[in-house]
Amino acid sequence: MKSNTLLSIVYFFFLIHLKAQQTDYQWWNTLHGWDGMSPFESYLHLEPGRMGPNALPVPELMYSVWDSLNGLSGTTYYTTTRGEKTYSLKNSIYYQADRRVALCAWMVSAEYFTSSDAVRDFRAARTYEGRGWAIGDLYVETHWQIVQFAKKLPQIALRIGLKTASGSRVEDARFTDTPGYYFDVNFRKIYSKQTFTYQFFGMLGFFAYQTYRTDHKQNDALLFGIGGRLQSRKWGAGTHLRSYLGYFGKYDKPVIGSLEVFYFLNKDILKFRIEKGNVSWPFTGLRLEYYYRF
Repeated sequence: MKSNTLLSIVYFFFLIHLKAQQTDYQWWNTLHGWDGMSPFESYLHLEPGRMGPNALPVPELMYSVWDSLNGLSGTTYYTTTRGEKTYSLKNSIYYQADRRVALCAWMVSAEYFTSSDAVRDFRAARTYEGRGWAIGDLYVETHWQIVQFAKKLPQIALRIGLKTASGSRVEDARFTDTPGYYFDVNFRKIYSKQTFTYQFFGMLGFFAYQTYRTDHKQNDALLFGIGGRLQSRKWGAGTHLRSYLGYFGKYDKPVIGSLEVFYFLNKDILKFRIEKGNVSWPFTGLRLEYYYRF
């Protein structure tokens, strides 16, 4: 008798909890036509044009590997698009084990976002208020210098990167909660004239990440980029264009262009960057980075 009473009480509270969940997300269930069975992840679109700005970033062109820039960096990052503002803090560490091999790790350690109802619904996000805090994915990379110094050939380096599934707020399309990987070959050619150095960069490779789709478990993309830098002993400026081309549709082909200036503070570096993307990354971004060398 007591056992039946206890089971009835547990079942009663379970029904209350289930009812509360259904009530909390009833607006979302109605808006997106939830079938009552499928997990909410199947309604998300894991494409950079339909998620937050830090969810599926285009890998950066490699700079540090060429110059032994061992160090720690902290970057404050502001991105905006129509109906949304995002404030982020990014941290990274770079260590060159020897003259040819280096390790790098980075992540968005904190993100605060505010989204309009239109942006929230376009992404099928589930927090009604459209704002909150998130933590990003951890990325780990290994770099190998293949060609270092050759008169006619450019310097060449190979990178292999791993995207972990450590990010939070997948229910708000801030991060994917899925793994990914990328590998690419980077090129650099240097020309020096008096007190200035001109550097030209290139990147070509492959980027892939897991999705929740039943027809395509993974999105595969061609990864590429080009860039250039003008540098003196105390300051420098650069520009680059980077992209990857997925095969899902128009929202998984981000193209990002940037302009940056940097200043050497003894051995440390202070950087400022502005960047702009296309419809697959519909944001304007401002970055301020401090790079502490050791």
